[in-house]
Amino acid sequence: MSTDQSTGEQIARAERDGRRAVGLYLVSAALIVAVGLLGPSVVVLTLTNRHAWLPSYWFDAKPNDWLVSVMIYVAILLGGYGVFLAARALKNGWAPQVRRLVALGIGTTAAITLVPPMASGDVLIYAAYGRIMSLGGNPYTTAPADTIRLGYDSVIAATERPWQGARSVYGPIATWIQWFSSWVGGDSMQLTVWMLQLTVAVSLVVTGLLLLKLVGPNPVNRRRVVMLGLANPLILWTVLAGAHNDAIAVMFAVVALVLFRRHVFAAGLMLGVAGCTKLSIGLVGVAMLWSLRDDRRRALQFCAGGAIAMIGLYSVVGLQAFQQARSQTSFISTGTPHKVIFSLFDLFLPGPLVRTVIGVAAWIGLVLVAILLSQVFPKSLVPRTHPEDRTPDAIRYTAIYAVAWLLTAMYSLPWYDVIAWMALAAVAGSKVDKLMVIRTTMLAIAYVPGRDPNARQVAASLSDSLEWFSARLRDTVAPAVELAVLIGLILWARRGGAQWWPYDWPRRKAKAKSEQTVSQ
Repeated sequence: MSTDQSTGEQIARAERDGRRAVGLYLVSAALIVAVGLLGPSVVVLTLTNRHAWLPSYWFDAKPNDWLVSVMIYVAILLGGYGVFLAARALKNGWAPQVRRLVALGIGTTAAITLVPPMASGDVLIYAAYGRIMSLGGNPYTTAPADTIRLGYDSVIAATERPWQGARSVYGPIATWIQWFSSWVGGDSMQLTVWMLQLTVAVSLVVTGLLLLKLVGPNPVNRRRVVMLGLANPLILWTVLAGAHNDAIAVMFAVVALVLFRRHVFAAGLMLGVAGCTKLSIGLVGVAMLWSLRDDRRRALQFCAGGAIAMIGLYSVVGLQAFQQARSQTSFISTGTPHKVIFSLFDLFLPGPLVRTVIGVAAWIGLVLVAILLSQVFPKSLVPRTHPEDRTPDAIRYTAIYAVAWLLTAMYSLPWYDVIAWMALAAVAGSKVDKLMVIRTTMLAIAYVPGRDPNARQVAASLSDSLEWFSARLRDTVAPAVELAVLIGLILWARRGGAQWWPYDWPRRKAKAKSEQTVSQ
């Protein structure tokens, strides 16, 4: 077979994969919208005090629990396979018009924003925190249950278990956005929640457009940014359909990366703003700081900007807000291998001891996986615009740390993956894409329906069969898949030549000490 014929077949296969990917993206988004339009169910949230002509829109079809769950299972599976095909097609030379891909991303984002949020009831608690603040309370010291005991409020009463007794763990920026949404929505949970959905949708679109700015005019790189970032159906389901505020924090972090090219202090300020939305976004700050490790002056400027923003904003809401934000660090989420290990050893050892050991092991694992990945991870697609530009390194390290963190953290939920996907979209393709597709797809499926079956706000009853099936997906299948992905990532890195400890500074220190002893 001639080289030209082989190349032609590869391009034809890439075109076929690309068309299929776009089709799967559209089908995935259509299924999500269809479930939303069916109205309140075990998947779709119940929104009170409805305004018929304002978003979100739905029909009270009272669908069967298995029907809506299977529709979402299929949407996630098709979306995940679509992302895999898109990454492969782009790698093999698929060359669609970037403008059409951007339209795909913005169009699917807009469509999903027009239906009620699904799966997780987190957005209801966001609305409750905003309502508490608009009524003059403090969501960092007052839980929704405390307000309910003082008198009925339609927004606060619509929250679901088990979060009614939880105080806010979000930063001041997130809390002020929640307050503004409550100010607009008043006593309507529907309008309050839609404002929160809108902020997430805008954040995702702005993030995608900023990443396009970062990678520059190269159409190959821009296509990858859109298909893995802006139009990614896995992100549209896990983040947008659930209206999770992680998207807002990521947007501020990407703004910081844009500023990082020439204004390091301003980048630090913006990264501090991102951290005041959600503390976990500090991962990006670590990546940016590491990229400046050879430039002490600029590293100090970056740290100063971040510290000023964090201290200034948290001082407005009080120290208890920061303490609340740190409270999640000891949690262990279902769906991770850590939860299985904890459940096993908790049978015969003190729970706090087991939790501490697992936590230390998770941090060690994070460092080791990051070390391995740093040696074999693909290059950044962001061009270096001047000799002191460290943005390409910061993007690459962000992807490395995000992937390592997601696969080793004790508390990891599917919408956390937005950090990794937005960074991966701006680095070259590799096997990491496939592994992350498997990770996000599995964890997303594991959190469907994602609702407390005993919560009175759930519109449809969760059958025993679906409850058993979803529980086994979450506590058995998901941890096994997560562990397999982690092992696969380590094996890929090792086969690529990565060493567990590639640094020679311990040997250098020992040699220097030995030479000093001999000279004496």
